[in-house]
Amino acid sequence: MDRFSKYNPKAAFSFFLIEIVLTIVIFNPIMLAISFFSAFVYKLKLEGRAAFLYLLKFILPLIALVAVFNFAFSHYGMTVLFTFRDMNFTAESLFYGFTQGLLLGSVIMWFSNYGRVITAERFIAVFGRIMPNTALIFSMVLSFIPRLRKNAGEINDARQLIGSEGKLKKSINNFSALITMTLEQSIETADSMKARGYNKGRNIYMKYRFSLNDLLLMLFSFLSGAILIMIKAIGYLDFLFDPVIKMKNVPVYAVLIFAVLSLLPVIIDFLEDMRWFYLKRKI
Repeated sequence: MDRFSKYNPKAAFSFFLIEIVLTIVIFNPIMLAISFFSAFVYKLKLEGRAAFLYLLKFILPLIALVAVFNFAFSHYGMTVLFTFRDMNFTAESLFYGFTQGLLLGSVIMWFSNYGRVITAERFIAVFGRIMPNTALIFSMVLSFIPRLRKNAGEINDARQLIGSEGKLKKSINNFSALITMTLEQSIETADSMKARGYNKGRNIYMKYRFSLNDLLLMLFSFLSGAILIMIKAIGYLDFLFDPVIKMKNVPVYAVLIFAVLSLLPVIIDFLEDMRWFYLKRKI
């Protein structure tokens, strides 16, 4: 069981927002490695063995593709690995491409974890009182793509029994049926909302309570984010890729703060496991 997903949606949303923003803004290989590792460990906690397949089939090939692409088309840096047709292929461009891929992979995995924790219902709980219509539309958009894929699979399976037909004709017919089916479901959703009295004057029911632990999580997330942004703003945490690979001032305490923040969902789960283990031993 994932204890972090039981936290108030506002606290969990704040954590994901700050973690993703810091991962993008800092752009330091050390920090990105921490973020990547933390995102994967938490994804492993949420999805089990499927996280390994996701890593091997999608994330690692994506990182390799970005690194090779930058290596092939960017030729800055002084450490020449080899020369081909008067073009120098350098270690700096390869490492910079790898860092870009690591950033992309980390952000994608954090968003994947976000989608597991912040469901449509929990998203509405975060923004339902502030902007209810926008929150509802956004939550419906998030569920639109999985619904389309499900409908497309059902249509394709049903048309397998019709008989042989050309691929182009089959694709056109499937697409037409998919659009019709989607529009019908949208009309049913609109009629259902109207019948249930969806309007501006409705009362909003919130089943999530904001506890002390939620407050502490939000405070730690915002405080850690503010400290790291300030450290970045004054010139620390910078990393040079051109003309040579060089790490500038990277305070150890900044790395520790970011590591604790990134691993917070796993740390929370570990502390709860230790607490239950201690309580069981007392029985």
